[in-house]
Parts: sequence; C-alpha cells; structure tokens
Amino acid sequence: MNRLFKIITFLLLIIAFFNTNSSLKAKDDLVAISSYTTSVEDQDFNVKTNIALAAGKLNGRVIQPGEIFSFNSVVGDGSAANGFLTGRVLYQDTIAYESGGGICQVSSTLFNALLLAGCTITERHRHSRPVRYVPLGLDATIRYGKKDLRMKNTTPHPLYIFAVINDKSLTLMIKSESNLQNSYEIYTEEEEVNLPFADNGNKTIRPGISIYVYRKKLLNSTVIENSLLYKDFYPPVNVER
Repeated sequence: MNRLFKIITFLLLIIAFFNTNSSLKAKDDLVAISSYTTSVEDQDFNVKTNIALAAGKLNGRVIQPGEIFSFNSVVGDGSAANGFLTGRVLYQDTIAYESGGGICQVSSTLFNALLLAGCTITERHRHSRPVRYVPLGLDATIRYGKKDLRMKNTTPHPLYIFAVINDKSLTLMIKSESNLQNSYEIYTEEEEVNLPFADNGNKTIRPGISIYVYRKKLLNSTVIENSLLYKDFYPPVNVER
C-alpha cells in the first residue's frame, strides 16, 4: 500500500469505529479534568490501526466513583480474532512483531491521563525495556490474561474517557460532570546504577536506571501533597558497539 492509501484507510477506520461505538456519551457540559498525548507519527500502518481499534473501545467509557477500571476487560485480547493486526513493537534496543502491537501505547497513554485525574493505581506493570512513546517510568504494559492496567476512581464524580486520534498523535482525555477540587502533576527522578560486568571489548555497558515517579496534589495551584507513587528499575545491560 502506498502512503496516501494507508492514510486514507486509517482515517476511514477511525471514522467508522468511533461513529459505531455505542458506549459513546457525548455530553456538551462535561468538564476536561486531564489529558495525555503520545505520538503515533513514526508508527507503521498496522500499529496505528491497532491503536485506533483499542482507543475506539475506550472512547465514551465511564468509570463510576469507587469503581476499578480494567483495561483488559474493556479492550480485550489483542488477537487477530478480535480484529487486531500483527504490528511492530519498538523497544529501546530492539524491534519485535506481535499481534496487537501498539495496544501498550494506548494503555500507557490512558495510564498517564488517569494519573493526572487523581486515580489510584490498583495494577500496573512496566515494560521489560524502555519504550519511546512515554518518558521512563510512565509506561503501562498489558498482556491479556497476565498483565492488566487497573485504576480506581477515587473522585466523587463519574469520569468519562474520550479518545482523539489522527495520523500523528493519540490523545486520551478524562472528563467529569463538574470540576474536581484538586489538580495533579506527575514528575520523575532518575538515578543511574552501575553494577560490575565482565569486560568485553565488543560491547558497552548501559548503566541501570532507577526511576522514581511522584505525584503532586494541588489546591488552587498550591501543592498540598507530594507523594512517591512507585519506583521502576531497569538493570544494566551489555549492548553491541
């Protein structure tokens, strides 16, 4: 397929899928609480298609107060039987191909949007290697039946998920029926960890990295709480020169 045909096909897919999503609740009076955007510009056609399919399943979903949202329960298995394609998955040092490739970008994008909405992490897993579409420590990998992204709505209001996707970016927005009392900011700190490796002239050592993920809770732009959410660790590895 040439590039123009792929773009047209991708856009038609987005229009068809989002227009037929029966769970969409397009209320004009909803208030934007948070959003997070990741780039899809460098992803191939199959991955963009998978991202659009997964995002369409999220679009219009509602998380009630006290409810624990399960990504896998909504999006389902990223298999060919569910319409997903075999797509390229890009990690820091390697490329792999798997059915449903790209779904983890959707779960990671949603993860950040829900963190910024003040939701509580019930289950979250990092990738085995750093990914490029979110900063270190802010990814959320999924594997149907094994690893899920589960977040609890600890606000007093229903939270609505809305997705916006085009050929360049994916945005997941969280909206509510009224403004929340608090807003949130996420930031990370990195610490290199050097562990002894056998000397090998054909390889170089990439230091291990500890990533600390913090969330600030604000009231009228004033920080009233600053908490460590979790810590990720990527061990040192030998990489080819």
